[in-house]
Amino acid sequence: MSYICMIVDGSYPNDIRVRKEAEALVENGKKVVIVCPKKKNDLQFETVNNVEIFRIGYNYTTVKKGIYDIIESVLDVNPLFYFGLIKTFKKYDVDYLHVHDLPLAGTGFKFKSKVNKKIYLDLHENYPEALKTWFLWKQNTIIKWKNSLFMNPKIWSKKENKYCRKYDKVICVVEEMKEKLIKNFNIDHKKLVVVSNHEKKDFVDHFNEKRNQNIINRNDFSITYVGGFGPHRGLHTAIKGMSKIVEDVPNAKLFLIGKGSKDVENKLKEVAINHKVEKYVNFVGYKPFHEVATIMQTTHINIIPHIANEHTNNTIPHKLFQIMMSKSILLVSSCKPLKRIVEKYDAGIVFKADDADDFAMKVIDIFMNYSIYKAKTENAYNAVINKGENWETESQKLLNLYDNLQV
Repeated sequence: MSYICMIVDGSYPNDIRVRKEAEALVENGKKVVIVCPKKKNDLQFETVNNVEIFRIGYNYTTVKKGIYDIIESVLDVNPLFYFGLIKTFKKYDVDYLHVHDLPLAGTGFKFKSKVNKKIYLDLHENYPEALKTWFLWKQNTIIKWKNSLFMNPKIWSKKENKYCRKYDKVICVVEEMKEKLIKNFNIDHKKLVVVSNHEKKDFVDHFNEKRNQNIINRNDFSITYVGGFGPHRGLHTAIKGMSKIVEDVPNAKLFLIGKGSKDVENKLKEVAINHKVEKYVNFVGYKPFHEVATIMQTTHINIIPHIANEHTNNTIPHKLFQIMMSKSILLVSSCKPLKRIVEKYDAGIVFKADDADDFAMKVIDIFMNYSIYKAKTENAYNAVINKGENWETESQKLLNLYDNLQV
């Protein structure tokens, strides 16, 4: 039986989007092999939930990735994946090549003639615009030089235009991304398919487990963020807002669950110190997935405070839909996809992105009128469970793509 070959420059099965797509396909009778880098203690060949994994190279590190990024930028090919795909096509009969994200687009396209049917490009985000944001707080001079020279957004925007035209289909993560490709590059809308980062409905089972967690004190009015740290996440906005919140909300505490680079974490801690709120901001660190659901469920407010720019306005986080199932109050920034979903279902509260004062005002208002806002959590829950904002519905678009149906 022929395979769908997915390539991803990341760890599998840790990549949530790639895992959900791959598992949806195998659950519907497809054969899927994931080609990804091999870290030191990884198995080269492994099968997880019926998805086959072929890991290439050896002891993949951040330094090695940085070197491959430079080569990729200059030559439009990633040597690790190029030679890895040569081995892949010798071992597997490939009907479809599914390339995850823009950096591997050039490498994947070189194998178009070896694919039996079609090649698809899956854009997780607006990569050129993301480059403007990701590295803002980097302190290392060499890394800053490397990024400015080789991770130039203008260069990658040209690559995006080029490969969106060359691939048979382009999978976008949100409607806003699809509209952006049509507006900026005049890409044929028939070539573009939206498959968003929705969550499976059975995520609610994690809430039912009622796992113990001692992170949030019952006496605290808890404001919680779960996810990665970075300049685009808007955590600095929430931290600044705490200086006003603590004046009106007794025992208010901001919990930041997750991690970022050393530079990012140092920057956020510096913001907390400068605004004299360090004792109200708890940097919890990484927590395993099974604890995250309990944290989402037990906090007073879950926040997604993304700044609004051409990166964040063209992607959407999985945690939006996870929080909507938690029946805990949701506060999001006015970043376009977040605002669209929340306002469509009256599923939470929206504050003006990158506005610490408005963030604080919304938190204080929630505190003062908690029962009123709590009622919105039922709207959020119903949107996911009963109104199609879930992976079971969304994944059908992906399945249709591979069954050659009109999407």
